[in-house]
Amino acid sequence: MCTRACGIWMIAALKEHGALLEDQLLEILSTIYHHMPVLRQKEESFQFMLEAISQIASFHMDAVVNSLLQKPLPFDRDTKTLWKALAENPASSSKLMRALIRKLEARLEDDIAGTDAISVACAMYEVILTGARITHLYPELFTLLLKLVSCSLGQKMPTSTLSQRRRVMQLGERQQFPDPCRLSTATLKCLQTQAMKEGLAKESDEGDNLWTLLSNPDTHHIGVCALASMAVWQHGVILDIMEHLLSSLTSSSENYRITGMAFFSELMKEPILWKHGNLRDVLIFMDQNTRDSNAILRQMAIRGLGNTACGAPHKVRKHKQIMLECIIRGLYHLARTEVVCESLKALKKILELLTERDISLYFKEIVLQTRTFFEDEQDDVRLTSIFLFEDLASLTGRKWKIFFAEEVKKSMISFLLHLWDPNPKIGAACRDVLVICIPFLGLQELYGILDHLLEPDLPRARDFYRQFCMKLAKKNQEILWILHTHSFTFFTSNWEMIRSAAVKLTDAIILHLTNRYVELLDREQLTMRLQALRQDPCISVQRAAEATLQTLLRRCKEISIPL
Repeated sequence: MCTRACGIWMIAALKEHGALLEDQLLEILSTIYHHMPVLRQKEESFQFMLEAISQIASFHMDAVVNSLLQKPLPFDRDTKTLWKALAENPASSSKLMRALIRKLEARLEDDIAGTDAISVACAMYEVILTGARITHLYPELFTLLLKLVSCSLGQKMPTSTLSQRRRVMQLGERQQFPDPCRLSTATLKCLQTQAMKEGLAKESDEGDNLWTLLSNPDTHHIGVCALASMAVWQHGVILDIMEHLLSSLTSSSENYRITGMAFFSELMKEPILWKHGNLRDVLIFMDQNTRDSNAILRQMAIRGLGNTACGAPHKVRKHKQIMLECIIRGLYHLARTEVVCESLKALKKILELLTERDISLYFKEIVLQTRTFFEDEQDDVRLTSIFLFEDLASLTGRKWKIFFAEEVKKSMISFLLHLWDPNPKIGAACRDVLVICIPFLGLQELYGILDHLLEPDLPRARDFYRQFCMKLAKKNQEILWILHTHSFTFFTSNWEMIRSAAVKLTDAIILHLTNRYVELLDREQLTMRLQALRQDPCISVQRAAEATLQTLLRRCKEISIPL
């Protein structure tokens, strides 16, 4: 009874005279914190103490917040309890989050994330975890925490800031040092969970993997794109976020520029945001960043330009020359596959909006560069380049018809062999591009052979190639010879399926060449290569090489020439 009476008297006194405690504030807070382990043993006293802290904070919020932010990281149990008490008490909760936002803004002013900024994020985590409503503060909170995640990427926590209070290491236990970026990411995740409860955001298709992507320097930009998709659901909210995030595009921090560029690149596909947002200004930054020395910045800028085709087709038509030049430039970054792939995808989106006349200046360059990626080791690059070549076929008018037909001749070997690509999507794409391209060579008679590839049971490669070459031989021996001259390159392919297909195609070509062309074969070179393939690690390649050698021997005997 006495404890309760003292507690009630103390709270009443604080409500009346709390404003006068400024000089004694730090000493009071230090004393309370020091005795918390003992006070916990008496629940009633402990609750009065927490209420007292909240009453003091209602008068001196900044001072209380500053005091708690001085506690080492990660926050111990008692510090977390104090943050929770402040968040749950009506007398202090309304001011608390505003105070933390001001602190974080000040500590990120130079786009550098120090330990003090991480402390604020950890405090925000404890406050948001109580279920405190964030509706009106969400855009500002989201942008600040995303900035903190970005600026803390790859950082290590200084050991001097780690909490040693009442922590006894068990025998054999290793001390765990917190990762600043993961702490920041945990707070952003907590914010998004609360935002979903309040109808401000929706769950990401990436699930929990989103947060792993976001906190890894190598995949951060991928996580940001997923996060943007998650946030775009509420147009009113995303417009406020866009206003707050615009400054990221001119930040002194390269990480933060990447974050901003990745976020906006995803928004460029949203027509509603082009009407009401600041994406016209962003488009200028996209153009500038396609020349940046950072490959990820270039990639995200190119993605944004490509996505503009979905969000603002009229902008693509209006600025087609600048956009095409920026994206085509990305095709020459051969050392960075991700930039090349992004450029191919962006070109595909943009070309769907343009006419032959629109791209006439760039048509030849695009075709030649696209062809160079048919044999890329990355599935996505191979697939996208084939898709793009198919689109280029539909844009080929009278001016470029002869040129494109020659490029089709050079490309047919890739399309025919990659019908049996390890990735079945690429096989299907090759079938489609062959259907589109063979009219350029006047080979419509081959449609029936290609139709076999649509059957539930795919034909065997050897059978397909023999039927294909038999039809082709009757129509155009020159193209059959071109296929042969290009096939040697694929004998050393990294993919055993392609090596096997190349040998089987060679077998079919030799079988259907006229005697005149058989005489032109470099028989010594061909025999040497096939002999080498008989020792290939893949049995399928070995057998194909043996069969092709027998076909070559038989054809040479038919026309009485030495092998």
